[in-house]
Amino acid sequence: MASVEDLRAVKRKYSAQLLRTPGVCGIDIEVGDSGNAVLKVHLDTQDPNVRSALPTELDGFPVEYVYTGPIRKLTDEASS
Repeated sequence: MASVEDLRAVKRKYSAQLLRTPGVCGIDIEVGDSGNAVLKVHLDTQDPNVRSALPTELDGFPVEYVYTGPIRKLTDEASS
């Protein structure tokens, strides 16, 4: 079972590499219903070729993928 601390180290190690991959727009650590922490990679495309080119695990920890669409930074006006 992966702890949040374990996955933080994996996230730090691989975030830059993953975020340079076309279609990857975010990386997060989430705790699922089972109570297990999981590394979740957010995609801005549903292209199966993008997904199939990405790893299923990193350093022995499974990676989950979710389509979220593009992630955009909110402007100061939009966040008010």
